[in-house]
Order: sequence, then C-alpha cells, then structure tokens
Amino acid sequence: MLGTTYYHETIRKYVAVFGTLFNDINIRRTNSAGVITEQIKVPIAYEAKDKMLLRVRRGSKSDQSLQISLPRMGFDLNAIVYDPTRKLNTLGRTFAANNATSSTTLLNQYNPVPYNFDFTLSAMVDNSEDGAQIFEQIVPFFTPEFTVSVNLVPSMNIKPDITIILNDVSIEDSYEGDLVVRREIIWTLNFMLKGYIYPDVKSGSVVKTVLVHLRTPAVAADIPEYIVLEDSTDFSTNYIVLDADAGSPDATGIMKVLNESSSDAAMAGIKTRITTTPGANDVVASDDFGYSQTIEYFDIPIDNNPTTGLDVNL
Repeated sequence: MLGTTYYHETIRKYVAVFGTLFNDINIRRTNSAGVITEQIKVPIAYEAKDKMLLRVRRGSKSDQSLQISLPRMGFDLNAIVYDPTRKLNTLGRTFAANNATSSTTLLNQYNPVPYNFDFTLSAMVDNSEDGAQIFEQIVPFFTPEFTVSVNLVPSMNIKPDITIILNDVSIEDSYEGDLVVRREIIWTLNFMLKGYIYPDVKSGSVVKTVLVHLRTPAVAADIPEYIVLEDSTDFSTNYIVLDADAGSPDATGIMKVLNESSSDAAMAGIKTRITTTPGANDVVASDDFGYSQTIEYFDIPIDNNPTTGLDVNL
C-alpha cells in the first residue's frame, strides 16, 4: 500500500482554484459628483493574515517609499478534516481507457477519500468603503455555496464538481493611537472546500473475450442450487431454463441452470457455450467498439481445459 509513489497535485489544485476565484476584484473611487476617478485591481497572494499584517506594518515604519499599498487580499489553507458523511464504498472503482496511442490497457482507480479543506480569505483595507466593495463582489455568489469543476486526475478524466461554502464573515478595525497611525481594517471570510483525495492509478488489460459455459450434470445434483434471475420477487422465483434433451434429468423436459456451488455441478458437461468478443480483433482501450456473440450447442457434453483453452471429451 505504502510502496507506490504518486502525486496528483490535488491540494495544489484546490489552492489554485480557490485563489483564482478572487483574482479579478476591483474597487472604484469617485468624487463628490459620482464620477469614477480611480479603479484599483485588488492584488491577492497566498499568505496568512498575520503575515500580511506584519508586511504592511513593517513597510510603513521603515520607509514611506516602501510602504505597501492597500487594499490587498491574502488567503491560506489552515485545516484539513476528514468528512465521514461523504464516505464512498472503499472497494468501489472507476475505470477509464488509457489515452496512449494504440494502448491495450485499461486504467482503474479506487474511490477517493472525502476531506474538507478550510480556507481563510483576508481583505485588508484602510477605509470602510473599500472593504464594503470587496465584500459585495464576493458574497452574492455564495448562497452559501459555490460550485466549480476541477480537472483533478487528467489520466482518469475525473472532473468533479467541487463545492466551496462560505461559513462566516468577521470585521476587525485596528484603528488606534494618534492621527498619523495608519488605519487597518481587515475583513475575514472563512470558507470550506468539500474535496477528495485520490489514490494511485493502476492499469490492467482489456477484456477481449468472454466465455459462458452452460453445463448439464450427468446425474441430478444432491443439493441443487439454481441461478436465480434478478426479476425474482418474494412471491415468485424465476430461473434460467433450457429446453431439455432426451438425457435430461428433469422429467418435465425443461432444465434449470445450476449454480457452480451445487453439488456435482463441477462434474457437469458443457452443453452450450456463449462467446462474446469485440467487433474488431485490433481493438484498443479507447475504442468505442461493438461486440459479436456466438452461441454453440453440443449434442454430446464436453469439457474445456481452462489452462490450454482446448475442448476435451468427457
């Protein structure tokens, strides 16, 4: 389990997707006549609120020429929590064709594990109006969730819809001291991204032939267990039945198909063979091919050697 090295960059993609949602926010400033005098695109970076605050304060104290302008935004991933409410079947798998040229392999991957990723978005401004503009450009799209498609595992063509939920919003105004101190208003928005972590991708061969052997026991099974159809109910049981020949152990002339777990079923001879193959012999995993089916009947029951694939007489 732990000997396979792989990396889908899932968390990296979640961080990139989250930051991209807020990389085109602008604020406008107007004069007393309502005319727009300035439009500022709010920069955003992957950094925690405390680091962003320290950067702003250090720049303002050391040199006014190096002072970092406001507004600006920062976000960070601060928690990853397992979500048992979205757990999938551990043994479930997803299959996909290998996109490599002329590949005859089929890719498969077990179900992912659900995790919630907690993100914090901080917007630092120096006046309430700028903060309100940023807030109003974000909140209407989260009701309280926003859904985005992410190409998480390209080789498997897995592009799930990822939900991002806005949990709460808080405002912190650190304006204190004399009038020369720079005012800092911080809007903090807490989000939860409901994502998945995916296991490694495995490959296997494409199934090109399916053989179904229907056998007739030489003698009646001591404990017959018949194959039951899916349309059976609590009031009626439906079976697979075949027209019986003269050697049928069933006096009614109709034979039910035994399950392999029945006693003496392994000694039964093959009376009918159903062979299903793709429509072309050179089929590859990425083909959208049909199939052909051949049904063979044997008057005298035979057997088949699973190792050599050859038929043998009983």
